[in-house]
Amino acid sequence: MANLDHLSAETRKALAADQGILDTFGVTVESIGDGQCELICRVPENLINAGGFAHGSIAFAVMDTACAYAIRSAGVSGVTIHGDTHFVRGAKAGDKLLAKVEIVNISRRVATLRGKTYICPDNGDRKLAAHGAFVFQLRS
Repeated sequence: MANLDHLSAETRKALAADQGILDTFGVTVESIGDGQCELICRVPENLINAGGFAHGSIAFAVMDTACAYAIRSAGVSGVTIHGDTHFVRGAKAGDKLLAKVEIVNISRRVATLRGKTYICPDNGDRKLAAHGAFVFQLRS
């Protein structure tokens, strides 16, 4: 896990509150800051679908979670009101996934973000698995 000492107390509190979701998908934080976030997970065997690939909810959930941390790093918090994910390549059990997201825009009421999830083999030749756009309603 990355050094998170630079994060606000509220963001560290949110990470602690999200521990269940992080544990479910085996997520670790690679980086959070400046409206961006990178999360890593390994595809667990129990989330492989009948086709032999990771269920798409993994890529979606990891990008969505990264979006929440990205907006927190910009000093706001919110909840997902829309997520649009396009799957382009299937991951297998044990594959390492890297979700990278960034804020596109923050207004008074909503934040829009874009993200990508990559399959990252040990040889470093990462391949795009999914990409998406997310809208968060900001909390006051």
